[in-house]
Amino acid sequence: MKKIGLGTRPSEIKERETDIELDISRTDEDTRDRSLPRTGRSGKGRSGVSAGTIVGIVIASIAAGVLISIGLFSGFSTTVQVASIRCAVGGKEIEVKNGDTLQVKYADGLRLLHITCMGLYRFFPPKDLTVEVVGIPDTANRYHENIIPLLKPEEKLTYDIQIAHAGQRAGNITLVLDMDAQDWIARADSLEDKKLQMQCYNRAVSINPAADEAHIALGRLYESEKKYTQAITEYEAVIRIKPDHVPALKALAALYKKTGNHAQVVDLYEKLAKIESSQADKYYYEAALAAEKLGNDDRAQELYQNILAVNSSHLDARQRLIKLYEKNKQWKKAVEHTQALLTLNPKNADLYLYLSDLYAKQNNLSEAVKTAEQAQRLRPNDGAVMLQLAMLYEKSKNDDKAIEWYKKAVERNKKNAAAHNNLGLLLEKKGNLQEAILYYEKAVALDPKNPDMYRNLGDAYEKSGNVSKAIQMYEKLQQNDPNNPDALEALAVLYYKAGSKEKSLNAYRELAKREPKNVLWHQKVAYLCEDLGKIDEARTAYKTILTLDPNNTEAKQRYVELAKRKIKSKGK
Repeated sequence: MKKIGLGTRPSEIKERETDIELDISRTDEDTRDRSLPRTGRSGKGRSGVSAGTIVGIVIASIAAGVLISIGLFSGFSTTVQVASIRCAVGGKEIEVKNGDTLQVKYADGLRLLHITCMGLYRFFPPKDLTVEVVGIPDTANRYHENIIPLLKPEEKLTYDIQIAHAGQRAGNITLVLDMDAQDWIARADSLEDKKLQMQCYNRAVSINPAADEAHIALGRLYESEKKYTQAITEYEAVIRIKPDHVPALKALAALYKKTGNHAQVVDLYEKLAKIESSQADKYYYEAALAAEKLGNDDRAQELYQNILAVNSSHLDARQRLIKLYEKNKQWKKAVEHTQALLTLNPKNADLYLYLSDLYAKQNNLSEAVKTAEQAQRLRPNDGAVMLQLAMLYEKSKNDDKAIEWYKKAVERNKKNAAAHNNLGLLLEKKGNLQEAILYYEKAVALDPKNPDMYRNLGDAYEKSGNVSKAIQMYEKLQQNDPNNPDALEALAVLYYKAGSKEKSLNAYRELAKREPKNVLWHQKVAYLCEDLGKIDEARTAYKTILTLDPNNTEAKQRYVELAKRKIKSKGK
C-alpha cells in the first residue's frame, strides 16, 4: 500500500480494489511482509520509545481508522465470497455479479478473466480459488480458453459456473446458451459421434427449415449409414430451398441411381449439364446411360448427340450411340458415326473391321470387303480379319476366295471350330469330300457339344460310304441331345443300311411315339414289322395309319392282305 503521511485525513485516502487475475499466479515474494523504512539515527544506548516506533504506532492507528471508516473491519468474515466475475464475451468484456444469469450466444464464446472478492479479500485475494462448470469434466481452471466448446448443448443449455475456495463454495453465476441454427451446425461439426451430430443438425433444421447446410450434412450422415431414403429426403429439401445447389443435385443423382430411379437420374444430370456447362459432356453421359437403363433409346440417342455437340471427340459417347443405332438397325447412321471415329483414328483396324460388319448388315458386300481388306493391310496376321474376309467372300458366292481365306484363318487360329466347320462345308460343296471330312473332324474335336458339327461329319461319312462312322457320329449327337429328331431319323436310316433292322425299327417306333400324328413314321414301323414277320404289330401300325388317314389306299390293302395271311397261318 501507499505510505500514508501523518497529516493525511482518512477521507483523503483513495480506496483501491485488488482483482484476482486468474491467468497470473502470485508468488511468495509478492505476498511476504515488508519492513517500513526507518527515520532518524539509531537509538543505541538511549532509553524510552524511539522516534521510529512512535511513527509506526501513528501510521498503524491511522490505517486502522481508515479501514474502519470504509467498513472492512466491520462484520469481517474469514469465508471467501465472490463479488463479481469479469468475462470476455464476443470480443467484449463484461462484469457479472455473483448469483446473476449470463446469456451467451454459442458463437460468441466465453472466457473468464478476473474474479473480484468481497471484504478484505478484495485486497488480499486467496491463491487457491477454483472455477469450474458443474457437471462438465475437465473444466476446472481452464481460464485461457473458450469454455463454450467444452459444454454439451445437445444435453442441456443451462449451466452453473461455480467458484470455490478450500473446497467451500464462494460464488457462482448461471450460464444460459443461446443457440441459433448456425450454432447447432457448428456444434455438430465439432462432434465425432454421428448420433449426436444428427441431433444437432435436426435442431438446426427445426429452428430454420431453410438451413441447407444442415440438410446437406444430414443427407451425408444418412448416406454413410446406407439409409438412402432419409438421405434422399434431406437432399430434396435442399433442392427445394436452392434449386441449383450443385452438391445436392450430384448427391441426389447418385442416390437415385443406387435406388434404381433412373428417370430422376436423367432429369437431374440434364439439369446439372445446364448449370455447369463446362462439364456438360460428363453430365449428359451419365444421363444417357440412365436413359439406356430405362430402355428409352430415343432419349439416350438424343443425349449422346448433345455430348457430341459440345465435345465431338468424346469416344465413349459416339461408340454407345453407334451401338444404339446398330441395335435399332439404323445402319446408315451407325456407318456415319463409325466413319467419324475413323477420321479421329485412321489406323484403327478394329474400326475398319466393325465398319465392314455394318456394311455387311446393309448387304453392301463390296464395301464390306473393301473395308475388311483395309483392316487386313493394317493387321496382316490377324486371324479375325482373315475370318471376316472368308465369310464375306462366301456371302459373295466367291467360294475359291472364301476357301483361301478360311485356310489362312484356321492356320492362324487353330482352335476356331466354326471356321473349320465352314471350311469343310465349302470344300464339300466344291466336291472335295475327303478334305472336308478332315476339317469336320477338327471342328467336332474343338466343339464336341455342338450338334451341327456331328451332323455335318456324320452326313459326310454317310456320303463317303462309311456307314459305321456315320452311325457313331449320330449316336454321339443323340447322347448330347436326346430329343434331337434329326439324329434319331438319321440313325433309323443308317441302322437299316447297316443291316440292323431291329435297331432301325426301334428308332422308328420312338419317332412314332414322339410324333404320333406323323403318318410316315407309322408306315416305316409297318414296313419293318412286315419284313421282320411281326404281323400283329404291322396290322396295328396300318390301322393307326387309317385312323389318321382313312383314304390311305396302301394302308387299306396291306391291312386286308395281312388279315388274310393271318387266317391262312391259323388254318395250317
